[in-house]
Order: sequence, then C-alpha cells, then structure tokens
Amino acid sequence: MPKDQSATDFVLPAEGGSVGFLGISSQRREGSRENTGNFLHGFAARYIVGQYQNISSDNLTEEMIEKYRAEMTHIAFVTANGIRDGNDNIFDSSHKKMADAIEKLNLPVVVFGLGAQAKLGQSFSDMDVSAETKRLLSVISHYSPKIAVRGEFTADLCRRFGVHNVEVIGCQSCFISCRPDFKLPELEKTPHLSRMVVNVTSHTRELPLITAAMSEGALYIGQTEHLEYELVKLDEGIAIDDLPADVRSLLKPGLYKLFESGRLDFKEFHRWVRNKFFQFYSMPPWFGKLSNAGLDASIGTRFHGNMAAMQSGVPSLWVVHDSRTQEFCDYHGLPQAPLKALTEEKTVGDIFDKYYRTDRFAARYAEGYKRFYDYLNEHGVPHKLSAPMAN
Repeated sequence: MPKDQSATDFVLPAEGGSVGFLGISSQRREGSRENTGNFLHGFAARYIVGQYQNISSDNLTEEMIEKYRAEMTHIAFVTANGIRDGNDNIFDSSHKKMADAIEKLNLPVVVFGLGAQAKLGQSFSDMDVSAETKRLLSVISHYSPKIAVRGEFTADLCRRFGVHNVEVIGCQSCFISCRPDFKLPELEKTPHLSRMVVNVTSHTRELPLITAAMSEGALYIGQTEHLEYELVKLDEGIAIDDLPADVRSLLKPGLYKLFESGRLDFKEFHRWVRNKFFQFYSMPPWFGKLSNAGLDASIGTRFHGNMAAMQSGVPSLWVVHDSRTQEFCDYHGLPQAPLKALTEEKTVGDIFDKYYRTDRFAARYAEGYKRFYDYLNEHGVPHKLSAPMAN
C-alpha cells in the first residue's frame, strides 16, 4: 500500500447522502451470527460512494416510500453470493423483500458485487436458481443500465436466465483505496508463520493450515467462526464434553470428529484460540488490528479476510476452494494457490515461495479500476475514486 494511504484512515461518513443502500450492511451487533467478511463488502461500497443512507426494506409504508424518493437519487444494492443452486433457497424471503422494495421505490439501481456460489469446477449449466432469485435478477436488470457481477461464471449464469446487461467488475473492496496506482506489497523474504494471520472456511479441509498455525502461534481472524468467538470467553482447560450447551451447539459435526479422533487436540486448539483469535463486527478495528500487528503475510480461503489484510498493507495469498474465490482471484489477478497446496507443500512459507506473485495484479489493476470508475459514472452515482491513469 502507498505510504500516504493507511487502511486505518477508512472511516464512513455520517449517514445523509442521496444514495440509499439495500442489502449487505457494513457492521452488525457484536457477537451476531453472521459472516463478518461481508461487512468489508458493504463497507467498501459505502466508503467509495461517500454520502449515503441505509434503507429498511421491512414494512415499507407509503410515507416511507415518499420520504425515500424525495431524499434519494439512487438505490445501491450490495449483494454477495446471492445466486445459489435451486435446492438452496435460503435467500428466497430476502430476495422477495428486496425485489418488492426496489419496485416500490422505482429509482435507478446500482449493483455492487453480485455473484453465484458453486462448487469449484461446477458448470453453470448444472445450476438452477429459485423463482424469487430469478425475479430479483429481472427487477434489478430493469432498473440498472448495467449490473456489476464479480466474474465470468456469474455473468454467464445471468445471461442463461435472460439478464444480459451485466458487466464484470469483481469486488469493490479491491478499489477501496480509491487510487488508480494501488500496488500489492512485495515479499522481500519467505514469511514466517508465527508472523502471519490465517483464515479458514472448513476446518476439515484446511486442517494442515490450522495445525501449523497452532504450532507457530499465528494470528487467527474468523468470519463465521462463532464457536471460536465463544471459546475465547471460556477458561482454559475445559473439556469438550463440558462446554456450555449454547457453545456446544455451535460445534459443527466435522470439527467435532477432528477433536474426537485426536487429529486436532481440543485443549491445544482452545489455548490457541484464547490467545490468538479475533472476530470483528465492523471494519475500522479489523483494519487497525491488521495494520498494527507487525504481520509478514496473510493466507487462507476467505476472500474478504485476505482482502482486508491486503488493504492493510499485508502480503496476502488466497487459497482457492470454490467458484466465488476463483472468480475474484482470476479477475483481479490476485495471488492464489490451490487447496491441494496445503498438503503438497512442506511449510506455509513454501506455499508463499511457490505461489505468491504480484505481476498479474499489476497487469490487471488499472484496467479493472477504470472499468469500475466508468461503471459508477455511467450510473450517475457520486463517488470518491480518483480519475484513472491515462495509460
């Protein structure tokens, strides 16, 4: 990161702008059971727009609609992995609510971060989505000159469902510096795991990273690690079978099997978590921790966990495990390693030596930045992005 730009400078202005935000928030109540990585997604969109206000889509009255329409020029819809296979309809209720709200407000819509969630290697032709998701896609397409999607996989899937005004933008969190000359930090030497921050999605699949991080005392920042968030509060030495019922309910079957089999020692894991685990529910303290921890590097499967580190000046390596992460890394040229690298390489330092490269990002960033800049301008949305470089 350029020396005159620090992630700790990222502060949202007070609400009160002409752009109203629907969808993913920039923060939630401490301890809420959410994917906290999405807060970077929501924070970045609001930070780049600058002046904004949040919209409640619940119980929109005629008075509320009239008020919003009088105060706002645009609706900003922040979404993430909202397009899922038809068998996974967890978003049906919220998608119906969003589509209803957009139609009632009848304002231009600018979309941030739309993406499809699929297994790595899954073809979009093998996917279907629910009727409510298709309706939401149709509604935002109607109110948007273009819809920002995170990669070609999502773009192709949207076209399959008749939504053709899509443009690949990636993730707005990549452009939160608002600088057209942003560069990835270089690694001068092999990073040491004791001075790294790790993030995980699946304890089972990423066990080699977890055990190595435990042994070296790496920093561990969670996103949906609500079990670890609660374990921090418990006295060291507690047995797994003595966990309070509300904490035990957070223990996923796969992780319990790791503890039960002895492949992962619960007491050692608990000790590491008590000393090294953090989970943040807003971005300023998250950025602050990363900026001030003296870290060599960040590694893991969490897209926004690594992006928060990258924007804090920490060399970051994405471990690709699904279509979402693959799309983002391919489009932005982010340093990436395959999931199998966690078992094929002897050390995490070896993974960085083999896979951490900045040349692809350097080659792609200016073009992606200009595309995002033009996208916002085409929608007539105010923003804080500096003008793209001439070449």
